[in-house]
Amino acid sequence: MFNQLKHYNMNTAIKRNPLLSTNNAKTIKGEKLGYMTYILYMSPFTQNSKGINVCSHASKGCADSCLVGSGFGGMYTNVMQGRVNKTEYFLRDRVGFLFQLKGEIEKAIAKNKDKAIVTFRLNGTSDLPYEKYKVFDGGKNIFEMFPDVQFYDYTKNYLRFDKVLPSNYHLTFSRSETNHEKSIELLKRGVNVAMVFDKLPSTFEGFEVINADLDDLRFLDKKGVVCGLKYKKMTGKGGAEKNKVAFESGFVLRTQESKEQAVRKAA
Repeated sequence: MFNQLKHYNMNTAIKRNPLLSTNNAKTIKGEKLGYMTYILYMSPFTQNSKGINVCSHASKGCADSCLVGSGFGGMYTNVMQGRVNKTEYFLRDRVGFLFQLKGEIEKAIAKNKDKAIVTFRLNGTSDLPYEKYKVFDGGKNIFEMFPDVQFYDYTKNYLRFDKVLPSNYHLTFSRSETNHEKSIELLKRGVNVAMVFDKLPSTFEGFEVINADLDDLRFLDKKGVVCGLKYKKMTGKGGAEKNKVAFESGFVLRTQESKEQAVRKAA
């Protein structure tokens, strides 16, 4: 789809549309618990004019099965175009991007004062280490600018768990067909790992599986559990082929096969 979208160069003026949104079927589920989640969607992987990978540890299965192709992103070209625009903006003017993000966070907090607990997920369809972007006064990153606000993300970059993260930033590791062993290793360390299944099992390789489709508030989960997600089929052009690849690559775990593996290990 990216080839069908407009490409931007360094001299292109991009209208400063909002970076954050609350229009997400999953994050909305948290509202019944008193949370209002703002999420930032960009174009994933190398879907930008520079070919820069904004999902550094994405596997082929992950790239082919990315949620950017499901929901509104898969149905509407203008939605995908908006996500590309944000990525181009970030790559062209990171400081300007981050200061606009800071301003939007401030407005969101003020808007929801005494109404809801505001949370932010900055990597809706990207995997950027925002903790490294220390562009604000005093060498602070975006999380340190709002120490009393909860931020959270999913990541496939296991190296981020070897460093001290801001106390208000929660990360859930995301399994793919190429990092399964690392996923189990992190689970043993007490890190939560998101895994995509065809059907959710109650346990996986000895670890409890919780239904992570009930809401997106991963920072509320107990530690050392599998955050089970049911595979969301791709829509739009090429969706059927991508769905096929998701299963054949091993990105999506088949519950029946997982049960058979557990039986063989116990034997």
